[in-house]
Parts: sequence; C-alpha cells; structure tokens
Amino acid sequence: MSEQREWKVGDTTVRFEPPELVWVHTRGRATLEDAVRLVDIYRELGQQQPFLIVSDLSEATTLELEGGRYLSEHVQPEWILGCVYIGARLLHRAVSKGIALAAHLTGRTEASALAKVHFVSSEAQAHELIARLRAERFGKAA
Repeated sequence: MSEQREWKVGDTTVRFEPPELVWVHTRGRATLEDAVRLVDIYRELGQQQPFLIVSDLSEATTLELEGGRYLSEHVQPEWILGCVYIGARLLHRAVSKGIALAAHLTGRTEASALAKVHFVSSEAQAHELIARLRAERFGKAA
C-alpha cells in the first residue's frame, strides 16, 4: 500500500504512513468495540504487508479488559513488525507486554514477540527508534 490513510475509532485516531508505519493516537478510554474495529483495520493492512505500530498513549486513560483480550486473541503476529509505545504509563506497559505474552503463551507467536515491544517518552524518540528498527530490518534507514 503506497498511500496515507486515516481512520477514527472512538477516541482513537489511526493513520497509515507508507511504507510500513501505523500511527495510533488514543485519547481517553479504549473499549471492546474500539478493539474490534482496530483489529479490522490491522487485518486489512496486515493482509497487504506487515507494519510497525507506533502508539501514542500519553493522553490515553484505560483499555477495557475485554478489549485487551480481544486484541491479544485476534491480532495476527505476522501482521506486526513491532510496537512502539509513546508516553505509556506503568499500567499501559503492563497491558502491552501482557498482550504479547498472552499471544506467546497461547502458541500464536514466538517468545521474541516480547522483544518487539518498545517504550519511549516522546515522538522524537519514537522517530529515532523507527530509524534504528528500519536499519536493522533493511540494512539502512528508510
């Protein structure tokens, strides 16, 4: 996919930026219904190519337990190159790692999925990390 796209899902904005970035900005609460819609978007994108999720949680409050469970059970590991979380508080970090761990424990992904989860404090740090991840993946910054 070569064009930028954007979706609004509850209090969350999702933006695909070619070649492989999916920016997710959550303000407020994320519900089960939001998780279902996010999985639909991820499925659509992931069937075309794997992508890197960059999720800004600095204005997020909570993710409903059922929503977290739905994400861990329905997001396919082959869709995701990695996840970068911006401004994640301790609870968000635990939930994010928990989703990756649940996918591993249910046999849906390798233990290395936990190493694909990254936390940064700012968007500038996210851009630096994205450049490093691209260099590791492609042998150069994309």
